[in-house]
Amino acid sequence: MNDQAAGLRAWASPDALPLGVIGEPGYDALMKVVAGLPTLAERAWLPIGEAEARRRAASAWLLWADIAQLDVAELYRRLKVSVGPGSLPLLWIHDTRQGGSVAERDASRREARSQPAERLLDNLAVSARRFLGVELTRDAERWRSRLIECGRASG
Repeated sequence: MNDQAAGLRAWASPDALPLGVIGEPGYDALMKVVAGLPTLAERAWLPIGEAEARRRAASAWLLWADIAQLDVAELYRRLKVSVGPGSLPLLWIHDTRQGGSVAERDASRREARSQPAERLLDNLAVSARRFLGVELTRDAERWRSRLIECGRASG
């Protein structure tokens, strides 16, 4: 209930920053992650789907990678369609295999780097950078600072 209420408040807020979401996260899981993202100028994030994000010119993008159902080719295709070559929005890869806070997920992810799914996501990040000019980062604070550096948002 709290996650839904937070989502509705963000949706209703005229100051909310549109956050394009590529992938198929569950509502509760998505709202939990969005609630943990660093804010920009004290503005909340409003997660919106790929098609709506393209129409509304999302301020930032989040790539939802579900390890249990990982299809890297599909994620790359959706990434290419949503953000296009050279647009350089920054994306944050979220791995739904881990629970807890963003920092806990990042720590667990570092420990599991040798797993095949992690290597596939690393390959996706390299391909996105090389062929689309899109930086994928798993670090939420780095994602926030890069958004500010690129002029996509203010701090």
